Amino acid sequence: MLFLDMVRPLSLADGSLIHRYELVSNLARLDNEIHIFSAGRSSLSNMANVHNHYVPPGNLLSLTVNYFSSSINLLGSETFDVLYTRNPNFGFLAGLFCKTRCKKMVYELNGIPEDEKNLFRTKQEVGKFSQSGRKSSFSNRYFSAHARLKLFILKKALGFSDRIIAVTPGIKSNLENVYNIPGEKIVVVSNGANTSLFKPLGQETCRKELGLDLEIPYVCFVGNLAPWQGVEYLVKAAPSILSRSPECRFLIVGDGVMKNYLLKLCRELGVEDRFIFTGVIAYDRVPLYINASDTCTAPFIFARNAKIGLSPLKLYEYMACGKPVVASDISGVSDVLEASEGGIPVLPENPDALAEGILKLLENPDLRTKLGSKGLSYVTENYSWYSVAKKVNEVCKSGLEAEN
Repeated sequence: MLFLDMVRPLSLADGSLIHRYELVSNLARLDNEIHIFSAGRSSLSNMANVHNHYVPPGNLLSLTVNYFSSSINLLGSETFDVLYTRNPNFGFLAGLFCKTRCKKMVYELNGIPEDEKNLFRTKQEVGKFSQSGRKSSFSNRYFSAHARLKLFILKKALGFSDRIIAVTPGIKSNLENVYNIPGEKIVVVSNGANTSLFKPLGQETCRKELGLDLEIPYVCFVGNLAPWQGVEYLVKAAPSILSRSPECRFLIVGDGVMKNYLLKLCRELGVEDRFIFTGVIAYDRVPLYINASDTCTAPFIFARNAKIGLSPLKLYEYMACGKPVVASDISGVSDVLEASEGGIPVLPENPDALAEGILKLLENPDLRTKLGSKGLSYVTENYSWYSVAKKVNEVCKSGLEAEN
């Protein structure tokens, strides 16, 4: 299998990096020989049947060119059963130049840009929270043209693919209705959790290792500090939570474009001393923060999430650690909470509802234990990365047996 994508050294950079690492490592456990491309020393380099091909680092354009030229060189000497990618640039170029050297091309899709306006709007939204300030008219025109190009490349990559893996039913529905892709070409395979790494650990032990107070309650958020994560609503909920649980502290594990805005909002609301922003944390240390907490939260906003749904990696990781969850009541998230009985769904973008959900758990230890136990059982049985990789493996190998 040729895994044509960027697999960099692993840290809590974003969920997509974790997804790639876990998928490749578990596909390798299923006796696949995998070739990956990395701009640095990959965390997968030590696996016997994973072959790492180094590509010089650079900007997005040079990286794309370097990755693709490296894959062309590799394909010149070998034929692969499957070319697997989740990068539209690689999918587009592979469809043009590599299909004769690969029996099957599989494209994995984790989100849908509805049109160039939505892509552009997302870029503007992120720009609000960056330090660069308002974009110039030239920049606006640039990003608008860039968005149209991205959409064109994505459509071509989808068209070139033999099968498409969508991580939510909403993405599959969108591909069928908006992109006119036949439903039989699309398979839904959700995200998962590394249940060997994310597992229950002693709360006191974790707090001691992290230097956290042993007696007070902690609420945890893990993830990229991007606009669609809704962390600002957790900050806005903090005064209400602190009015009934004055000792409470909030762990914000991760980094991103929203961080400066969130710090400013904390100062404005007078809760800056109650929030701990950790910055980027190594992947294998994230379970310490989750297990040190009493409850975890995922306050996703409506935009970008509600229409296509979510396959909420962070929920699976929270639950795999046996922690109860308070999360936004949107497609994909509420489905997991209902099926697992592992948490409380609350109205999105509503600080009061979020505060009430968190307080309900903080004030009821027995309920925390009950929900945490149910969530743990559900994720362990249904959403380990190994089980996800087995489903992906079936998609990749279907039809190949008849050819061999």
